[in-house]
Amino acid sequence: MSRGRRAIAAAACLCACAVLAAVPPPASGALTLPPDVVARVGAVDIPVDLVARVAAAQHISPARARDAVVRDALFAGEARERGLDQAPEVQREISAVLARRLLHRLHEDAANAGPVSDDELRAATERHWLDLDRPEGYRTVHAVVRLPERADEATRDKATGIAGAIRTAVSSAREIALRSEPPRAAGSRKAPADPAADAFISAAKSVPADGLEIVAQPLPPVTAAGRVLSAEPQRFDPDFSRAAASLAARGDLSAPVTSGFGVHVIMLLERIPAQIVPVEERRRMVRDEVVADRARAAQAKLLEALRREAMVVDGADTSLELVRIEP
Repeated sequence: MSRGRRAIAAAACLCACAVLAAVPPPASGALTLPPDVVARVGAVDIPVDLVARVAAAQHISPARARDAVVRDALFAGEARERGLDQAPEVQREISAVLARRLLHRLHEDAANAGPVSDDELRAATERHWLDLDRPEGYRTVHAVVRLPERADEATRDKATGIAGAIRTAVSSAREIALRSEPPRAAGSRKAPADPAADAFISAAKSVPADGLEIVAQPLPPVTAAGRVLSAEPQRFDPDFSRAAASLAARGDLSAPVTSGFGVHVIMLLERIPAQIVPVEERRRMVRDEVVADRARAAQAKLLEALRREAMVVDGADTSLELVRIEP
């Protein structure tokens, strides 16, 4: 059987199933249609609500919807008469369509399960924290005098002294920062060059390292808790982050700060304002995603139960898994 005939047979049989499920067969010898029935095809009644649903779904008039349903019922009857509904390939087509209908029902049930709970809101907020619950961030440039592992006290004192010299050397960069505004990116994700940062790096690298290593570089914005303002999960050393957050204005310099990497001098380039969406507005914004999560969880639970009870036949679980539930 060609794929086109299989699809027609499957669709016809499914339409017949929908009609038969919608209303029981009429009593034998009935001469008139019940009030909620618009047509009768053989022993099958075409109910008003089915026609209304077809009209709404396809954006057509009730008369056209009625004619379409009657036509499908006629085709379905002929398909059954010929035994097309029993062909394995048609059964697979039917299984796939029924799987999609089941997933649609799971999505409806999820939508009707009530408002977004506090736990669901917390989980969704964590996934989208940059847009929904972003604390203030601090964009900086720093120079760090790297400390070797198990550095002795003399080495640590030397690193602190070099950091002090760097702080003095970068005072010219501070003046540039005070006279300028943070540059703004024009449609680019990459941070634009900042003359104050460039001057800081150049001045820091001019200081003699005295056998140690000096690393100077601009850094992405970070929160006071150390979380980088990025979709990627990144964190900075907490001592560094607290020191960065203590700087009040562009051009402010920290005293030498020791972290697990070495001794830093930090200059603030920009404070990134917090973005906190009110809770109820946030709840509305994440609703579609939460409903999709509920439906996916119900799908996984159903598949697990079917597999456990050995009730899955002919790859029906595969049909379910292939259909994605989107928010």
